[in-house]
Amino acid sequence: MKKLLLTVALFSLSALADGSKVQLGGYCPVAYLGANKAIPGDLKVTSEVDGKVYAFVNDGARKAFDAEPKKFTQAIQYSAWCATGLAMGKKIASDPTQFSIVDGKVYLFSPKGAKEAFDKAPKDFVAKADVQAKKLLVE
Repeated sequence: MKKLLLTVALFSLSALADGSKVQLGGYCPVAYLGANKAIPGDLKVTSEVDGKVYAFVNDGARKAFDAEPKKFTQAIQYSAWCATGLAMGKKIASDPTQFSIVDGKVYLFSPKGAKEAFDKAPKDFVAKADVQAKKLLVE
């Protein structure tokens, strides 16, 4: 319950005073790759790339991100939409605590079951999601 409340709080705080949106529900993008964990970022420790704001667990994580922002922003697949949902042709918001890393890329999921399905055949889901993303994620 505590984890759910924290997630809800982070989503509700995701709009900064200047109207920018914090990406990944406020979770630290560096922690996914660096610690293989979903760790909430501190909204006082942020960086902006291409109009998108990222929150970090600490200043060290922000410095790592700032040194190589593309490494981290490009690692997050499908603009953080649920990878399993995309494979099924649906745009479903993800839960930033549900993720898998495959070949250095971070895939996020909505419910736990979506992650479990993906983990059984990640390459199949990625192939399907890649095709659907070209149709559904036109920016």
